[in-house]
Parts: sequence; C-alpha cells; structure tokens
Amino acid sequence: MKNSTRTAPRRIGARIAKAAAVAIVASLAFAGCSSQPTSGPNTVTLWYAPDDPGVKAQKEWAKFNVDPFEKLYPKVTVNAVLVPSQNLEQKQKVALAAGSGPDIITSAGSATAIPYATAGYLADLSDAAAANDWKSRILPWALDMGYVDGKLVALPTSYETMVVYYNKTLFEKNGWELPTDRDSLVALAKTMQAKGIIPFAAGNASYPGASEWLVSTYLNQVAGPAKIHAALSGEVPFTDPSIVASIQMMKDDFDKGWYAGGVKQYFTTQDPQKYAQLADGKAAMMVSGSWEVSALNDYFGTKGNTNEWAWGPLPPLADGVPSNIYPLSVGGTISVNAHSKAIKASTNYVSWLFSDTKNMWAAVEAGSFAPFPISYSPSDVPSGVDPRYAAQYQAINDASVKGNVGYVTWTSFGSKSEAYVLDNVDKVINGDMSAQAFCAGIDAAFQKDKAAGLVPPLFSTGG
Repeated sequence: MKNSTRTAPRRIGARIAKAAAVAIVASLAFAGCSSQPTSGPNTVTLWYAPDDPGVKAQKEWAKFNVDPFEKLYPKVTVNAVLVPSQNLEQKQKVALAAGSGPDIITSAGSATAIPYATAGYLADLSDAAAANDWKSRILPWALDMGYVDGKLVALPTSYETMVVYYNKTLFEKNGWELPTDRDSLVALAKTMQAKGIIPFAAGNASYPGASEWLVSTYLNQVAGPAKIHAALSGEVPFTDPSIVASIQMMKDDFDKGWYAGGVKQYFTTQDPQKYAQLADGKAAMMVSGSWEVSALNDYFGTKGNTNEWAWGPLPPLADGVPSNIYPLSVGGTISVNAHSKAIKASTNYVSWLFSDTKNMWAAVEAGSFAPFPISYSPSDVPSGVDPRYAAQYQAINDASVKGNVGYVTWTSFGSKSEAYVLDNVDKVINGDMSAQAFCAGIDAAFQKDKAAGLVPPLFSTGG
C-alpha cells in the first residue's frame, strides 16, 4: 500500500496545512472546474491545492471524493477551485474576512481553526451531529477537539499515533521481546549494545523537527497522559517534577547512545541512513509515527533485503503510567462556512466524508489519503492495505473508545508552545540547556498561548 500523503516525515506548520488541503479539499477537483466559486444552495464550493495537479491525479481524487457524493446527492454539485498551496491559507483568510470564501473551510489544525471560530466564520454543526448521530461513528476525542465555546465547528481530518517500529527478523533471531516497562527497556538496550546493535534508529539531519517526536513520546511514557492533560488544562505547570523527569530521561537515554549510537551521530544521520540501519539490523527499533509505513516498505523486503518489520505500542517508563497508550497526532480540520448559501449541502458533504468507511479505505488502498477519525468494521479494509497499517489504526480506534490516548506537542499544544519545543529541544539533547530550563520555557510559552486563546480544544484521556 502506498499512502501518498504520508510518505515524508511529518512537517510542522506549512506541512500540515498542505496535508489538510490535499486530504480534504484538494482531492475534489478534476479537469473543467471553474476558476471562481459558484454560489447556490445546491453547489458546494471547495478550494484545493493538490501535490499533483495533473488531470490523471485529479480524476483519481474525484473518483473517491466527488463521484460517490454526487451519486448519493444527484442534485448537488461539488465545485472545486484550484488555489496554489502557498496562497490557499492567506486567500481563505482574506475571503472569510470579506464575508465570502468557500463553502467548505479547511485549516492546518485545531489551533488554526480557533481564530476562524471566534471570528464567527464557522457554522455550528451541533444540530447536524445530533441528527446524524455523529457520536456513534466519529471517535470521541475527534468530537471533543471540534468544540469551541460550546459549539461544534471543526472536525479533525486525519490522525496518526506514535509507536515503536522494530526489525521483527532481528528480534526473532535473538529471542527478544519488545520492552514493556523501564527495566525491560534498559536490559534490552544493554543487550543490544553489547552485540554492537544500536537500540534505536534515529536522526534529525533530514528534518530537525524530528526531535519533537521524542519530546512527545517521553512525556506520555514518563509523566503520562493524565499529567499532560493536567498541564494543558492549567491545573499544574509544565515544570511539574514528572514532566521535567520526562525530558531528563530523554536526555539521559541520548547520553547512553541509545539513539543513532550517540548525540553526534543523531544530528548527522539522514533519513535514508536511519531506515537502512533498521532494515539491515544495525539498529533494532525506531520510535516514530504512523506516517512511516510507506518508507519502511521501501527498505524492508526489497532490493535483496529479506527482513520484516513490525510495530508495538510505546512502553510506559515510569510507575503509574498505563500501558497501551496511543498519543494522538492530528493534521487538519474541516468546517462549514457560516455565511455559505449551501450550508445544508455542505453539512451533508462533511457528514458523508465521516460515514462512508468503505470508500475511505478504498482511497487509502489507492494511496489517496489517511483514514478519517471514525469507527469502521475490519471488513471495510481492502486486502491491498498493509495489514500492519490497518492493525495500527484499529489499535488507535480501540484505544480511543477506551480513553487510552495521549497527546503530542504539534496537535495539543498552542503555537507558541510548540515553536518553543522545536527551537530548543536540540539544546537539551546536546547539553546546552537543562531539562528544568526547557520545561520552564514551555510553561512560559504556554501561558502566552492560553492568554491569547490559542490552546487547541482538549480531548479527555483515561490514561
């Protein structure tokens, strides 16, 4: 299975905005679309910015995102308007401020949608949610994230998690099992290093922001989701001892040489080297997100490599932290323009997106986009989807229902908080900043986000 929207490492900011435009709206265009929005109660206007503007790619997108909807609603027309990706967000802001814009509004994420909501640009979908029983099919946290000031105004359009990928062949050869707690991780890492094997393939030379992923995983593994929730809700500061301990443990593990073989190697390792080390057995594990599946399949079981990869949940690394927790990474939101002349048709479009599970998985199989945060049956998943990828999403969904979910900085933190993490985490890794100072900086940035109303809606956790 090829998943074209997730073949590259996660990029912050513009990276998510582009993914949102592609995954939700972009797909709706095909040759012959008009260059301006068309108003009317039976025309749903969307703006798009596809990775591939070619006619063939546009028709492929339309196959999954236009044709089924228009077949279901034959009196409604989907009108997609091409807007260059670098101009889409700014053009949308200007149009909305002028009381116009597309009927369907996309954003880079919940934090970006908040200003739209407070400005009155987004329609309240609460009645539609009740009438269409969205609660029964949209995952609980996804609905939680859509509420601003008590109104349901935006829905997440893609979701991923952080897990441990590992060289299954290497593990079976050595009789190893994935660690389930701190003690078993320490013992396994020492055993691997004694054999000359790097515990974790890693490196941020290709994408410096990769260090942020580890901040998020250690926060969930050491402080735990409940403590992160408390910090994000303002109940405790980010200087809480368990949060500082999370960052300190990350630093200590780097100093042990667990990642890339050492701090120096981490900063010079490119993505191709990282994947090759894992596939060749020079490294045993890798902590990363759902987006890695396509990349791993390019290195395992190909070009003479006969090894297999597998994945497992992040192990808890401190007492009291639950196991089988899945931190939630969300990219993009979708909303309906409050000033649209086609609110009913546009709302029906959103409702259809979050209900047609067979079409969704067929698009995933074709490489069109990642799944929406909705419940589905295993029978909806085509045979062409990598079963390991499908199993990962089933695990996320199961955890979502149970509340066994966690938080990542690029989804649940405000923009200033996340920017601080991105700008300073490498200073912690290389020893130029203490864990205490780093956490104090996050707390200061978070207070600014909170004062500005830029903290994304907070979903609940049972962890």
